[in-house]
Amino acid sequence: MISSYFLRIISGSITCCVCAVLTLGSGQAEVKGLSPDQIEEISEQLAAIRKVLTERSSSRNQNAADVFLAAAGSGKDALALYVKCYKEVNFDREGRKDADFRDWRDKQANRFRDDAFIEGLRLQLRYLGLSCKAAEAEELDEVFGNLMSYVDGLTQLKEMPGREAMQAINGTVFAKAYELDKQLAKNKSWETVPYNLAGIYEKSILPYLRKENPSQLMGAWDKRIDQQTRVVQFLEREKEKQLKGSRDDKVKIRNRQSKQSGVMRAHDKEFFIRETLPSLKWGKMVDNFKYINRAQAALGMLTFIKENIKDPKAETWMTQLTGLLADPGTGAEKASTPAVRSTAPAVSAPASRAKATPSGGSRSSKGSKVPAGFDS
Repeated sequence: MISSYFLRIISGSITCCVCAVLTLGSGQAEVKGLSPDQIEEISEQLAAIRKVLTERSSSRNQNAADVFLAAAGSGKDALALYVKCYKEVNFDREGRKDADFRDWRDKQANRFRDDAFIEGLRLQLRYLGLSCKAAEAEELDEVFGNLMSYVDGLTQLKEMPGREAMQAINGTVFAKAYELDKQLAKNKSWETVPYNLAGIYEKSILPYLRKENPSQLMGAWDKRIDQQTRVVQFLEREKEKQLKGSRDDKVKIRNRQSKQSGVMRAHDKEFFIRETLPSLKWGKMVDNFKYINRAQAALGMLTFIKENIKDPKAETWMTQLTGLLADPGTGAEKASTPAVRSTAPAVSAPASRAKATPSGGSRSSKGSKVPAGFDS
């Protein structure tokens, strides 16, 4: 009989020889493939798993939207949800003691009585609720009316909201508690800062109208300019309220106010008049040229440049107008050129009529979508 030791030697040698042959032949062992039936079965299971995940995500978004919008209804409810979410994210998930949470809560007493803080939370919650609904909408027109109502509301605030309104919603304690932070950050066509009126127009409202209903663009621009101007006026009144104490104290406060950045900086009165307002007026004329009335827009742009020839941006405006004249279709679909009119079409969208409908509003005879808030 052949010993087991000898058999192991032979077996090892044979294995080495086979490996050597395979290595010399193809460089690697042949991989066994999948049959068409196996591929189809696996694909079907993946689709089923994806459907379950999508349904869970949709359900979570809808539930969160309902909770956020309900809590935004009152300062008391907004604060209660904030405390609950803060505890979940910063204490429960971290395994910290209840005594630590109670200590934190007691130290927030003054902050919890601050009207600006409460108003900031309510604004966060309103916009979060709207953002969750937008994430589930197949088309923006499904939430467009609600978005316009929200924007109108920003210009009707009676008190200045706290810094919470300047925070991106995906970074809020509410989004983290409901595990929405990553999902909310993915939507590049949706502004994330609740009080950034300009961002809402730039990322959502204007792009939507350029694509779906260009005839409403001029009204939207007029509305935006009016709203941002009112925000500037509101912030200036709030700044005046902050000026207390001696002359030196007021100087320090003014200096601190002038160093603000982001949304607050863009709506500083001097900065707005010098930088923002001219750019808004120019942006309106560019859209008029690309989408509505090139003759009217070109004449208006030329007059605007002459009246603002000392503006540092005048050279840029001239270059842009030259480019548009050379290639009128740049950045837009070819637009027809109707006769020059003395006034642009106005938007009929007071806050009381800007309620959203499931369909997003009526539709024109050409099939263009006319979202709620811009129906004429």
